[in-house]
Amino acid sequence: MATVEEYLSQIKDLTIVPPVLLSVLSLDDDNELSFGELEKKVQSDQVLVARLLKLANSPFFSRGNPVANMKQVITRLGFKTVRSMVAMSMTDSLFSQGNYKKFRDEVWDHSVAKGIFAQILCEEKKFKKEAELAITCGLMQDLGRIVLNTIDRTKYVEVLTEFQTSDVSLISLEKKFFGVDSYEMGSAAAKLWKMPNIIISSIEDLSKPVTEQSALGQIIGFAGVIAKLTGHGKQEPGTTEKFEEYKQILNLEIEDQKVFLTAKDEKLKTNELYQFCSTL
Repeated sequence: MATVEEYLSQIKDLTIVPPVLLSVLSLDDDNELSFGELEKKVQSDQVLVARLLKLANSPFFSRGNPVANMKQVITRLGFKTVRSMVAMSMTDSLFSQGNYKKFRDEVWDHSVAKGIFAQILCEEKKFKKEAELAITCGLMQDLGRIVLNTIDRTKYVEVLTEFQTSDVSLISLEKKFFGVDSYEMGSAAAKLWKMPNIIISSIEDLSKPVTEQSALGQIIGFAGVIAKLTGHGKQEPGTTEKFEEYKQILNLEIEDQKVFLTAKDEKLKTNELYQFCSTL
């Protein structure tokens, strides 16, 4: 089987991640300069512009006042919300590659739910700066799966098929079929495409014990567990134990797991960004 380096050589000339997405992810905090840069970068993709205009004029956000251009969209929705929407819009197309439902249902739905749950957790813990990063990092944590799916879609369908019909973890099956797993593949690809360090770090957190993950990595990791326990992605052996481990390390007082999960899932379903994803 091929090594990570050999797989990287296969994808280095492929435009797997759109340049617009890479440039938008690299923008700094919400300020006048980044506001203008975001508008300029989004304008270069008219399909994306049309999608964001449609959203800004939807009942979720319009409040009866239509907008006609990206400057008005960013003013109405805010820099961070628009950047998150750009990430969701463009990663949606990445997860859709291959034209089969299995990959999208298992990986995309889990990634979106994980990112939004992470944002909700950050907001509850008053981590304002990390809240917006949580969505994009949650989405991009599954970059390695997109890469493996791009390299050999037929083989990745086999991975998902066996995953759905067995008790073997997805990461173990990736290793069995490809010789590498999505964690190491995602980290290597993120470095190849010079993604922001925060995204690279969040991908690398996936392969670390909970106690060695970054603070943001622990929140995203817990969000991923919540996503699986609420039906967004298949539960794997040890998911409930992971829930308890994250709960303790994040110092969360959760008396009733079922009540906690139901409340979080209700928040997810009424979340504007999650509703936005349903329109993609």
